[in-house]
Amino acid sequence: MEIRSEHVFLSASLTARSATSALLLAGALAAPQLATAQDADDSAKPAPVQVIAPEVEPRSIREADIDAEFFEVGAFAGMMTIDNFSSEPLVGVSAAFHATEDFFLQFNYGFTEAGLTSFEELSGADVRLLTDDDREYSYYDFLVGYNIFPGEVFFSDSLTFNSAFYLVGGVGNTEFGGESNFTTTLGTGFRVVLLDWLTVHVDFRDHMFKSDLIRESQLTHNIELSSGFTLFF
Repeated sequence: MEIRSEHVFLSASLTARSATSALLLAGALAAPQLATAQDADDSAKPAPVQVIAPEVEPRSIREADIDAEFFEVGAFAGMMTIDNFSSEPLVGVSAAFHATEDFFLQFNYGFTEAGLTSFEELSGADVRLLTDDDREYSYYDFLVGYNIFPGEVFFSDSLTFNSAFYLVGGVGNTEFGGESNFTTTLGTGFRVVLLDWLTVHVDFRDHMFKSDLIRESQLTHNIELSSGFTLFF
């Protein structure tokens, strides 16, 4: 009876040892696979992104804007080349109404005095085609303007002015040589807004009308180049 009990005990002990050995062997075989899977999971994760914050300091720009008002008045001066006569100084005044951001209406009045024609200069002091009063040249016109190229002018890194290149066209009247002539005017201009109430502009105009002073029904081109200041209110 004692021998049988020992045999049973030995059999149970061997079975337990076999089971333990099998578990250890299975764990040893599974360990490399688990490590490989862990490495695969780690490699599948995206690498952390390093964010570099740029050291850029914002630049402050002083920009002159047009005032909220729609009217402007001003004065201008320049040169007027009168067809068949000489080029003489010109002065005038202007007023404008800005109907929209792109379109504006403008009124201009200019005054100059014509010099001698080439014929008068060659003929001497005794020949004069016009009296002194008839040499006074004045005009007024009503023009429609369009800001074709609005933009900005940079005077420095911190100072910027609004600007616009514009086209104008319209009709008016010219008093010259004792005649009153219906006039068509076409031109261009460039405006820079110095302050929200002050602008400076440069204008080129062609005043066209028919005249009988030199020859019968001659279409004359009278070129104006001027510059001036206007105030918004």
